[in-house]
Amino acid sequence: MARASWYRLDNVGKFYAAEAAGARQTVFRFSAEMADEIDPLALQRALDRTIERFPGFNVSLRSGFFWHYLEPAATAPRVQPENAPICFGLYAGPRSTLFRVSYFRDRMNLEVSHMISDGRGTLGFFRVLVQSYVEERYGAICESMRAGGEGGGEPLYNEDGFSKHYERRKAGSTPSQRAYRIRGLRDHSNPTYLEYHLSAAAVLAVAREMGVSLTSLVIAAVIRALRATMPEKELDRPIRLTVPVDLRQFFESDTMRNFFGLATVVHVPREEPVPLADIARSVQEQIKDAVRPEQLERRMNRMIQLEKSPFLRMAPLFLKDLALELGARVAARDITSAVSSLGRISFDGCTDGYVRNVNLMTSTNDLNFLICTFDDDLSIGISTVFCNLEVVREFCRTFSRLGIAGHINLNKDSAAIGRDLRSAQFEETVRQLAETRQKEAGHAPMR
Repeated sequence: MARASWYRLDNVGKFYAAEAAGARQTVFRFSAEMADEIDPLALQRALDRTIERFPGFNVSLRSGFFWHYLEPAATAPRVQPENAPICFGLYAGPRSTLFRVSYFRDRMNLEVSHMISDGRGTLGFFRVLVQSYVEERYGAICESMRAGGEGGGEPLYNEDGFSKHYERRKAGSTPSQRAYRIRGLRDHSNPTYLEYHLSAAAVLAVAREMGVSLTSLVIAAVIRALRATMPEKELDRPIRLTVPVDLRQFFESDTMRNFFGLATVVHVPREEPVPLADIARSVQEQIKDAVRPEQLERRMNRMIQLEKSPFLRMAPLFLKDLALELGARVAARDITSAVSSLGRISFDGCTDGYVRNVNLMTSTNDLNFLICTFDDDLSIGISTVFCNLEVVREFCRTFSRLGIAGHINLNKDSAAIGRDLRSAQFEETVRQLAETRQKEAGHAPMR
C-alpha cells in the first residue's frame, strides 16, 4: 500500500498545534515495567516493526499558509536511554518527530504528542510496541499480532473522526457557573510526577459496596481531596472536572488519531463535607448522563464549530493559532482539574510473566490524574505544577482511610521535595497573614 505523503491534523490536534511553539506542550507517557532490564537492540527492532504498522505516528509538524499539517518523518526515531524530563516537549522544529521511545533499567517509555493521538489511540501503538518487544526479546509468539488484531489499513487508522461525524445543526453549549480554580505557587519548569499504586481488587470491592464503578470512586476521591483543601471563601465555587470519553465506541471508528469528547462532573461544596459514597454515586449519574449519544454529539459538534467557522478557515495560520490558543485558554479557566481513565489494559497472553505493571502520565499546566489497571495493579498517574501537594496527600489519605494500602513512585529526590515543601510553607504563611489582615480590617473602627 502506498504511504500517505501528508496527514491532516484532526480538530483536537489543531488546538495543540497552535501551542506547539510555546513551552507548554501536551505529551502523553505510557510506561511498562518489564521482568528484566531493557535490551535496547530488541526494543529498537520492536519499534521499527510498530512504525511499519502505524506510520501515521512517525510524523513531523509542518506549517502551510492556512493550516499546520503532518508530514512523514525522514527517518524512524532511535530508542534512547531516558535522559529528558518526564513528558518533555516533543516539538522543537519542523524536523521533530512527535513521539519518543526511551528506557531506564527495566522500564520502557512511550511519549506521544497530543497533536497526533489521544490516550486510547496511543494505547493501540503502545500495545503493539510491548508485544513486539516481548517477541524480539524472549522469542515469544503473540497470536494477535498475526491475526490482524493489532494494525490495519492506514487510511482507516488515520481518519479524522471529528470531521467525518461533524453535524453543525447538532452543536450546542452547556451553561456553567465559574468553577473553583486551585491557587498557589506553580513551578512549570519542574512539575511533580507521581505514580500511586493500589490493589485494583481492593478498590473495586469498595466501589461495588457503594454501587459505583472503580472510576467513579477514584473521581469522587479527587473531588473529596479538592473540597478538603479549598479556602472557605471559595466554597461558593463548584468543583468542575473534565473526564475524556472515547468516541470510537459510539461512532464505530478505529481511528488512532484524537477522537474523544469531554464529560463534565460538577460538585457544589457545602459547609459540611458530603460522604464519599454520595459523591461517587453523583459522579456515576453525571457520567451516565454525559455519555448519552445526544449529549456527546452536542458537545463534540460545539468543539468543532470554532474550527469550521468561515472566518477562521480563511484566516492566515498565525491568526488561526492565536484564536485556537485563546479558545483553549478560556475553556481551561472553567475547569478545576481533569481525570482520565483508560480502564483495564491487557496484552496478548504471550506477555504473561514479562510485563509487571503499566503506568500513564501526562504533562500538565495544573493538576491531572490518569487511571489504568493492569492485572491487580491500579495505577494512578498524578502530574501537578503546584508546589503545595496537599491535594495529592488528601487524595491518598482517602484510600488509606478506606483501609487500602498503596505505594508511591515520585520523580523528585528528597532535596527537591524539601524545596517544594518550603515553598508551600511560605505560601501558607503569606495566605494566613493576608486572611488575618482582612479580618482585622473588617472589624476596624470607622474613622
